Amino acid sequence: MGYHIKLDKEKCIGCYACHTACLDAHHGPGEEQAKSCRTIEKVIQDGFQKNICPGCIHCGKCMEVCPVQAIYRDEETGFVLTQKEKCIGCKKCETVCPMHVIHFDAFGKMEKCDGCIERVREGREPACVRVCIPGALSLEK
Repeated sequence: MGYHIKLDKEKCIGCYACHTACLDAHHGPGEEQAKSCRTIEKVIQDGFQKNICPGCIHCGKCMEVCPVQAIYRDEETGFVLTQKEKCIGCKKCETVCPMHVIHFDAFGKMEKCDGCIERVREGREPACVRVCIPGALSLEK
């Protein structure tokens, strides 16, 4: 099927390094509408609050509901990607995302994790995986 970014919730310490690395990899300085594709979610575990960073699992559910085929799976990597020029902003993709990580830019176009596809094609890790100190994130095939 290709690559996916796996999260080990037990190892995640909620440090926001992945969140910041995603912003840095995909947005320029001073971009006011910049959003990270890594979201921080608060969970209660054994009576303690913990932050974890679930991200896109590239399951393709968003792709299945897109009425204009603006979302597709890259054949080489298996990552689910967006063609923003085709997006009509209907938000159907957002409603089916099991990870709740789809968001929309200032123009109403869908944005989601692209797996740092260019980095992966070059044989490098996605930005979020590279900076994950506790090893909670990994790129798997």
